[in-house]
Amino acid sequence: MNMRELQDDDLLAHAREWRQRALRGEKDARGFAHELECEVRRRFPRNDTPLTLPPVRLLGTVSQPAQRRWKPW
Repeated sequence: MNMRELQDDDLLAHAREWRQRALRGEKDARGFAHELECEVRRRFPRNDTPLTLPPVRLLGTVSQPAQRRWKPW
């Protein structure tokens, strides 16, 4: 089966079916389920926006929580 030729609905159904088989313990189902899920993620990305990281700040400007001291008593 060529995954790239499957229609979207068929791909989702196959991915769901093979994941269920893998969860039930079928020996070779895990790898195939993974391949189908990779194709699903390729076709339907969760976010269309690129990942943005927070701005970098100097270590001295980052507020530090108060340090707790160990009490021996």
